[in-house]
Amino acid sequence: MSNAKINIVGFASFTQGDPFATARQLLKDKKLFKFLSKQDALGLSAAGQAWSQAQIERIDANYSERTGIYLCVGILPFEDGPLHTLYENSKEGDHFSMKNFSNKAFPAMNPLLTFKCLPNMPLFHISNNFQITGRYFMTYPGIPEWFEVLKRAIDDLNEGVVEYAIVGAIADQQNFLVSHHLQRINHALAARAIDASSVLILSAGQKLTSFGKIEEVSVSYRPFDPLGQKELLIQSADDYQTDSFTGVAQASLFFTEALARTELKMPLRYCWRGDEWNYCALTVGPP
Repeated sequence: MSNAKINIVGFASFTQGDPFATARQLLKDKKLFKFLSKQDALGLSAAGQAWSQAQIERIDANYSERTGIYLCVGILPFEDGPLHTLYENSKEGDHFSMKNFSNKAFPAMNPLLTFKCLPNMPLFHISNNFQITGRYFMTYPGIPEWFEVLKRAIDDLNEGVVEYAIVGAIADQQNFLVSHHLQRINHALAARAIDASSVLILSAGQKLTSFGKIEEVSVSYRPFDPLGQKELLIQSADDYQTDSFTGVAQASLFFTEALARTELKMPLRYCWRGDEWNYCALTVGPP
């Protein structure tokens, strides 16, 4: 996809600090705080800062139906305590029992986990908090999927389905299940994994301040078996190596962090190549 002519009108990332503290400040309905998972808080924290910067509400009172949300979350998080409870209550001798799982294990869990472990809950909290009722799309768990999210947002902007798009990537990685999974793939990488989120707000119009213009997006993607091709879940861009592993948020962070450092004067390009079928690239030029 070339000549997208889409403006970046807001951007933010969250890689340090307490996401719950930031999310609590952003929440308009404080009663919803008890439903927030760390994944939700990470997404809301970055989205809230980017939304404030974009100032869409200031220039467009009818933004709600004309704004879309497009999110990609990383490998799904879960802590060892609840997993242990599930395991102990699901056994019958040395075997798994579906009857025990249904009658004993599931009722033993905190009911709020039903909300906190859903991958689409960050989208709900962003939508509810900023009163956004337009198109939405979410997927998981890797960088190529984030590019699919970005492509969907740009297509909807170019076709006039939405006028503004919140495009986010959320990686809740400092938890038992994700850490366990990463250690099976690459032990050294698991030690570098951090929690991270990044959001770009896009617009096809010219009414808002632009911090950069999307010049080209290339996406070649074939769905893959995450068990048979585990390395594609942790693949990083060859020209973007950092001390921390930020998972699905890496591509978006490349741009949000660069835009935060300085005004864009030259095009920025991020390339990810997983294998011969999975290749993604994004070029962002000056406003």
